[in-house]
Amino acid sequence: MTSEPRLPQPGDHPDPTSGEPAPASGYLLDNARAEAGERFVQLAELFDRVTLGHVERLGITTGSRCWEVGAGGPGIPEALAAAVGPTGYVLATDLDPSWLREDAGYEVRRHDVALDPPPEPGTFDLVHARLVLVHVPDRARALATMVAALRPGGRLLIEDADTALQPLACLDETGPAQQRANRLRTAVRELLARRGADLRYGRTLPRALREAGLVDVAASGTFPIGGPACNHLEAATIRHVRPELLAAGLTDATELDAHLAAIQAGELDLTLAPLISAWGRRPVESVSTLG
Repeated sequence: MTSEPRLPQPGDHPDPTSGEPAPASGYLLDNARAEAGERFVQLAELFDRVTLGHVERLGITTGSRCWEVGAGGPGIPEALAAAVGPTGYVLATDLDPSWLREDAGYEVRRHDVALDPPPEPGTFDLVHARLVLVHVPDRARALATMVAALRPGGRLLIEDADTALQPLACLDETGPAQQRANRLRTAVRELLARRGADLRYGRTLPRALREAGLVDVAASGTFPIGGPACNHLEAATIRHVRPELLAAGLTDATELDAHLAAIQAGELDLTLAPLISAWGRRPVESVSTLG
């Protein structure tokens, strides 16, 4: 698994919107805006090596069948396609798959994991979702859909943030700029919670996988602290949700502009919430009960 995935670049999206607020319900960080592509680039920089390390340890190799749920950008689907080769198969799905590439060795489908049935149930060696379930109100149903897609013995890898474990943008709150960053991080998380996100979901993953019928469940965490990718991700996120923050009265334009200027000036050591990666195996003997 040595090939480097192609990352989306700002401006790749065919029809970014003009920054109008998203509807009051649904996914806050939707794919319809140009900032989504910037977020995909930085999330890939921060987490793709972590994800692909887990994929390799789970035994995904030439000939494997993989389903990437809520793929967002093309980085992980392209890396999976390179890993499984021409004898394998990779399906990448999303509510809005327009950032994905139809000609990069994987199949693209529009799919709602919380509402639609599993594609090709009982056939996948790996099902993976990163930063997806935390935003899905009916997480149990979505998880059951992914489990049902696994072949007996197949592996499920779920990676989700736990923002309540570490709620700060700046751990070292030394002055007004850091205090402002932390206030705005709280405001963004308030918007996420209003849209149905579970800000404590990451810590529940091992139990959720066991309750879904998986065995050999284990988990680990990744905690990025500072650096250019964290800064760029923060700026893209703030620009993405700026209309909603203002409409909700959670901040004002002056505060947002000052925060973006502080990021640009390199004044902040920004960090992220821990990413919890959990994995488990569908037992061979339970095919009749999980299918």
